[in-house]
Amino acid sequence: MSYKILVVDDSKLVAVMLKDGLQNQGYEVVTALNGKEGLRKITEDSPDLIILDVQMPGMTGYEFMHELKKMGGHPLIPVLMLTADETTQEHLPEEGVRGYLQKPVDISRLVERVEECLR
Repeated sequence: MSYKILVVDDSKLVAVMLKDGLQNQGYEVVTALNGKEGLRKITEDSPDLIILDVQMPGMTGYEFMHELKKMGGHPLIPVLMLTADETTQEHLPEEGVRGYLQKPVDISRLVERVEECLR
């Protein structure tokens, strides 16, 4: 079974890097460059996992999580959050958040975490 992963990050460079790294491991990956687009892609693409940037303009990762919970008919999808802020771990008791990865992201560590979340 090929898992589908949604990457939501306002940096196109980061989104492409993550997409390429995950696709090389056999995952199907879709990307969104902001929270609003990410929420739309959940409905369109039904991902098995979301990789979500914490600090994005317009809608932060936490605001995204709040909106995701309000979406009716969608099971809570596991989420890995990406952050450049070392203190973010203190703020992760959000339902559905399986952990965080520090930016810059090491692809091998990302793949390990993705596999953990999808078990």
